[in-house]
Amino acid sequence: MDTRERIVTECSQLLTSVGPASMTMDDVARACGISKRTLYETFPDKRTLISECMHREHELKNAHLKEVFSTSSNCFEAMYRVYQRARKIYETTSVAFINDIKRLYPDIFEKHIENERTVITGIASVLRQAQDEGLVIKRINPEIAAYLFSQALRQLHENPNGTKYGFKQEDMFDHVFISFLRGVATIKGIEMIEYLESQQQQNQ
Repeated sequence: MDTRERIVTECSQLLTSVGPASMTMDDVARACGISKRTLYETFPDKRTLISECMHREHELKNAHLKEVFSTSSNCFEAMYRVYQRARKIYETTSVAFINDIKRLYPDIFEKHIENERTVITGIASVLRQAQDEGLVIKRINPEIAAYLFSQALRQLHENPNGTKYGFKQEDMFDHVFISFLRGVATIKGIEMIEYLESQQQQNQ
């Protein structure tokens, strides 16, 4: 791994764990085991570094989606695999991450929103394919369903009010996903969901 790649990897971990407002270039240099001079020679400022990290994360996410959907036997299996990866990211990402990006770097946040639109389009495409497979109800509008699902996850992450009632964030994430999938599923789809859930429990 070259210096640039190591910087982006370490910075991405810091960003998701403490948020961009708390992260300093000193923190990044220390985590990478390099001097600040080397860091600034690679990335001229914090904004450029954060932008690169966000771009890299989007690339990794898109690559993962392509791999998952090309190797899954049906759409629901693919969605479960994507959900499992997303849950791991969710568990390690601080609430401050997106809120700080939105407040401090609105131009970077706008690019993040553009990527979110791409994700919504991707989810809608998957739901449409699941309708063809008989797993999702035909009268469901895939675009609207995908939008509402993404907004529910965003609201949950940016405004974790459920924790005031003693609910764990990861448990709420699970319920949003399962409730969404069951809500749009046909009887055949629900049978598939129950099968996938049983497989998941056996693997835990």
